[in-house]
Order: sequence, then structure tokens, then C-alpha cells
Amino acid sequence: MTTNLSIKKKLLLYSFFAQLIILSIFSYCLYKALEISIIDRFQATLKVIILDVTDDLKEKSKVTDNVLNEDKEYLFDPLYIRILNNNTHESLMQTPNFPSNVELNDNYLNTLKDNIITFEEQPNYLISRIKINFNSSLKIIVEVATTKDMLWANLENIVYILSFIVPIILIFSIIAGNFLIYKSFSPIQKVLEELKDINASDLSRRLKNSNNQDEINLLITEINNLLIRLESSFERISQFSSDASHELKTPLTIIKGEIEIALRKDRSVDEYKQSLRTSLDEVIVIEQSINDLLFLAKNEKDLITNRKEDILYFDEIIDESINELKNFAKLHQIEIKFDLVDAIEFKGYSNLLKIAIKNILKNAIQFSHENSVIIVKSYKKDKFLNISVQDFGIGIKKNEQEKIFEKFYRTDKSRNKNSGGTGLGMSIVKKIIDIHKGLITISSNENIGTTITLSFKE
Repeated sequence: MTTNLSIKKKLLLYSFFAQLIILSIFSYCLYKALEISIIDRFQATLKVIILDVTDDLKEKSKVTDNVLNEDKEYLFDPLYIRILNNNTHESLMQTPNFPSNVELNDNYLNTLKDNIITFEEQPNYLISRIKINFNSSLKIIVEVATTKDMLWANLENIVYILSFIVPIILIFSIIAGNFLIYKSFSPIQKVLEELKDINASDLSRRLKNSNNQDEINLLITEINNLLIRLESSFERISQFSSDASHELKTPLTIIKGEIEIALRKDRSVDEYKQSLRTSLDEVIVIEQSINDLLFLAKNEKDLITNRKEDILYFDEIIDESINELKNFAKLHQIEIKFDLVDAIEFKGYSNLLKIAIKNILKNAIQFSHENSVIIVKSYKKDKFLNISVQDFGIGIKKNEQEKIFEKFYRTDKSRNKNSGGTGLGMSIVKKIIDIHKGLITISSNENIGTTITLSFKE
């Protein structure tokens, strides 16, 4: 029934039923409380009257000498008085108007105790009784009764009042509830209107924050944070597409050219092998480029797959990195030396730091002169933990030192034909060091060498 209603209408409907139930319970409780209060008041009056009757009886020698005129004395109408024989329960005396339909329960009357006033409710009457010793030979029961008409009259007035007031309260509560719901939802309505104007082509827009520190403002803040993450993700996807198109176009063109040349006419086995080798080299370049691009496209949370290690030793990471690149260094006739100045413990991500060190070492190997040395150091200086990689190669021009962290940027290949690479290695290094909140510094002189230092706060 309510599934097709808006939240505002649902709240208004739920609020109506909740208030209806609360007012109904309140009305019932008020009705019962007033009923009990009126009955207590009637019982108190009957108690006073029955005590007055018993006092009058004690002054008489005969029961029939008593004048039962308390209704006039107390201006209480209707009032019925009757005196019963305790043994036979026969009426000894009663007011002329005493109703005949007042029930007498012999078992109940036999349970009455001397001088104790009791009350009994019958369908139409409220009756009070007391058993007393009239003289040494006679016990009597005095009954004083009244109808419930006055009770019903008072209660009917309450019912009429409540039946008039409750609907008015409900009407005003619906109006007030509708106003409050509208005012409460107006900021959400504004947020919805603003969200309609935001799409995938323009994720730079943000919702306007209010000055109120309420739940709506917290919702706006979280939506803005979500938009920031979405914008960042879209930018990475767009950048990945652009980078992939830029980087894969050349090797694919080379592979296509090699295949077309090989298919123009019959070739020798050696020529086919050479064509396949060239194509394989380009496929390797494509594979490496895709892996590097995927790495750069990931956000920090995706890269950090393992917890931050409590104890991470720089010397162990450097040793592992050097061992994994020994064959590559031998191929370029380069020797790598590790100078452990200080043993350093650090909290970080060993898998990422190893990738960064290996990328720096690969560049150092590729751009070093043959038969030269690369020196890796681990040391502390000025409250910083440092790893430096020094090579004695072609160096980097001053105007290119900041550009090496850009994607696909390569220094002049003509100065080292064996360099190769995708131009993404130092971008990856920069991203990893940023995750660790570290610094990268470059010191380089052309034809002398380059020193790259990674620095982390203690």
C-alpha cells in the first residue's frame, strides 16, 4: 500500500497513525481515570451518608423510628436507603423510592463484617453496606444506594469533549507535521536538484555546504567526497586510455609493419626469425607498458594490499633488489655495490619500496657506461632515512631532471642506444614514494653521473 508513496507522505501517514494511537490511548486512560475518580467521589459521599444513618439508628429504640431523609439533608439525588435484617435479609425499613431491581446476594451479605463499610457495583447501581449491632438481640445491615446515571452523565460529557478535541488535535498535528516534514526535507530537495546537474562529463561540480553541523551537512560532505573519488577514478580511467593509446600505437605499428613485410613474398628462415624476434621485442614492450600503466592507474588503497610492516629493514630490501637485477647488470657489464652506512628500520610497504628501488637501478644500469659501477647506500642524515643510488653514466640535463617523473618522458636515447624502457619507471617511483610521504632528490652532471636519493622521515 505505501510502497508507491514518497518518504514525505509515508512520514506524514505514519505520524498520523502514531498520533491517532497515542491520542486514543490517552483518551481511554483519561476516561478510566475520570471514571475511577467519580466513583471514588460517589463512594466517599455514600460513606458519609451511611455513617450518618447508623448514628441516627443508634439514637432510636426501634429501627422503624428512624426517618430516612438524608437525600434532602445532603441534596443528593437519587438516594436510596434500606435496612435489612442480618439473619433473614428481609427489609425492615426502606425509602419509598428504593428500586426493586437491586439484587440481594445472600452469600455476599453473609460475608459482611461488623462495622466495616463495603461497596458493590451492579449494572445500574452503586451500593454501600455496613453491618451493625442495633441492640443486643438484633443485627442489621444498612444499605445506601444511588444510580450510575450521574456517573454516565459526567463520563458522557468527557466523551463528547474528547470526540470534539481529538479530531481538532489530529488536524492541527497533520498541518504542523506536514510543515515540519516539508521544512526538514527542503535541504534534501535542494541536494537532489543539484545532483541532477552533475553527470559523468562534469564531475568537478560540488554540492554547496551549509553552515549547519547537522546530518544534511554531513550527507553533503560525504557526497562531495564521493564525487572527488569518482572524479579521480574517471580521470585515471581517461588518463589510462590516453596513455595506453599513446604508448601502444608505436609498437603495434612496428609489429604490423614487420608482418606486412614478411607476407609480401617468400622469405628465408632467418628473415622470418628476425621478423618474429622484432615482433616479440615489441610485444614485450607492450606487456611492460600495460603493466606499468595498470600500476599507475591504481589508487593507493589498491596498491597497499598488505598491512604496514612493524619492522622493515632497508638493507634487506636493497639486497633483494640487487640480487634480482644481477643478470641484467651483467648483460650491460655493470657492477652494483651496496654500502651499508647505517642499519635502518622503517615502517612501510616492502613490496612497493622494492619496485621503486628496482626501477631506479634499471635506469642507472641502462644509462651507465660499460664497465662502470653503481653504488647503493643506506644511511641516516638530519633525521631522515635515506637510500641513494649513484651511477657514473651519461647524466641528466638540468632542464630534464624534473621532467623524468612525467609519464613517457625519456632522455635523449641517441646518447645510449641500449636504454629502451617505457618512460613510466620514474613515474611509478614517484607514486610509491608519495604513498610513503617521502622525498626524491636528483643530483646529476652530464657525462659524470647521477645520484637519486629517497628520503623518509624517521
